[in-house]
Amino acid sequence: MATSLEYFWKKKTILSFVAIFLVVIIHSSAISQYSLPEDNLTNVTLLLRNIVAYSLGSVAVPFFFFVSGISLFRDYTNKLYFKKLHSRIKTLLIPFLIWNIIGLLFALLYTYTPLSQLITGREPFSPTFGNILEGIFLYKYNYAFWFVFYLIIFTILTPLFNLLLSKKWLSLLTITLLLSASFFIKEYSDLNLDCVVFYFIGCYLGKYHIKDISKIASTKLSVSSILIFTTTIIIKALDIYNIISLPTILSELLLIVTLFSFWFSSDIFLKRVCRAPRFTEEFFPVYALHTYFIAIIVKILFMLLPKNSLSLLLNEIASPILTIIIVTILAVLWRKFFPKTYRLAFGRKTN
Repeated sequence: MATSLEYFWKKKTILSFVAIFLVVIIHSSAISQYSLPEDNLTNVTLLLRNIVAYSLGSVAVPFFFFVSGISLFRDYTNKLYFKKLHSRIKTLLIPFLIWNIIGLLFALLYTYTPLSQLITGREPFSPTFGNILEGIFLYKYNYAFWFVFYLIIFTILTPLFNLLLSKKWLSLLTITLLLSASFFIKEYSDLNLDCVVFYFIGCYLGKYHIKDISKIASTKLSVSSILIFTTTIIIKALDIYNIISLPTILSELLLIVTLFSFWFSSDIFLKRVCRAPRFTEEFFPVYALHTYFIAIIVKILFMLLPKNSLSLLLNEIASPILTIIIVTILAVLWRKFFPKTYRLAFGRKTN
């Protein structure tokens, strides 16, 4: 029987793959290729996309920050700081620089070759020293890696997080202050502190409640979480369509409830799974590669299929699925035949 820690890693791996699938759907944007008059099928497609991408998908990025905080602080002490830094150089910094350089080279191709006719929405390259630096160190031409950039910053700030986590009461006070700051800042600017909020909540749970979140939830808790999760998704969808209007603070709290219910509801399914399927281990390659494939697949399907509402629906469904399948297969083959470059590019073990 698996230990609670083994179950945690299995659950983290599977749910990370689910979350990255939602991220791919968010980035698919097939609708941007079509100029169709409104009809019932087009409206249904838009409804499904909004629910899946922006209601259900709202949990994806918070989840990654949440589990990253848990993973770092489940066994952290200040004595381990430099060991953690060294580990994150391999798993975060080196892949971050590699994929930013690839993004920069892709931007060159996009700007100066006919590739721009096949895909849209990419940042064109401008040949200045500042843009090159921003491309390599600030993800300008590889926008999805903003997430890794923040994780690198958070890792550097780990001693500060640990200080704020030194007492339970101080941890809870910090969470309250971060939520309040996030609420007020959102009211007056575009700055978003959600990533800090969810990361710190994960840090708190990793430090003080790792056993509670690593064990299999009871059937009662799992079923209750499924009902709560479904309710929060419906509320979020109603808010998206302006049927209801949630104040910022309620929206923040709703997202926290959605995240926890997502975590605990999965136990009713995952407790029967012996181990994480091998393909789910490729969530980081999917994260790194999906933006290059999704735009091309969307465009190819757009060119091949008739320009009607049914094709739009098929494109919205097929493009993220094909992206996941293609990138996962490539990642599995990459891991098998080129393990050294796989470790370098993705910071992951190959055995």
